[in-house]
Amino acid sequence: MKPQSTIIALVAALAVTTGGLGLTFTGVFDEAPSKVASQNYASGFMMGHLQVETFDKDGNLKDYRQTDNAVVDDGEQCISKMLFGTTQASAGRGEYTGTSACTGSLTGAWDVIAIGTDSTAAADTQVILLNETSSSDGLERGVATTKTWTNGTGSTTTKIVMSKTFTSDSPRDHTIQESGLFNSTTVAGSGMLARQTFSGVTLSDGDSITVTWTFTVGD
Repeated sequence: MKPQSTIIALVAALAVTTGGLGLTFTGVFDEAPSKVASQNYASGFMMGHLQVETFDKDGNLKDYRQTDNAVVDDGEQCISKMLFGTTQASAGRGEYTGTSACTGSLTGAWDVIAIGTDSTAAADTQVILLNETSSSDGLERGVATTKTWTNGTGSTTTKIVMSKTFTSDSPRDHTIQESGLFNSTTVAGSGMLARQTFSGVTLSDGDSITVTWTFTVGD
């Protein structure tokens, strides 16, 4: 798991998926007439942050949480396939191998936010929330209602901030301890880019929770 950053290929692929993240690539080569350096270096990272705010039914702030995000293996695999191709190669190019990885559609943006009640730590191999809340409590996953881009220039990083507010209409309390970022509002078969847990916040009837995922791209 890479809570603070992922490889540059993941960053580039995310730009393809969402249609416009600014990227800076810097290659460092050491070449002599008869020798090329065995290593090439590139700078560029995607760092993430998760913020959770809970409000009572009157709009008063009850709880606040923040943590780094955790991009899972399945999300990285999906994004890499978006960048480098999703089908068998055409004539003269050989065939892709290992394409069985990656869950869900490769055509949707990773802008669906979900919450859940399981506190199990985030792990590379996870592809779902471990106990996702549902529509029966008014807490079903959904597309981020706020999306804000900050376009980077020069040394300034590019950033996208996505948030969604969930309001409980259940007579029973829920202790929310996990959130995930997905590529579909359909739970079955969707792909998960990132999951993170946090110290539990309690939602009573009428309370709301606003979850904000932030991804920063740059050096």
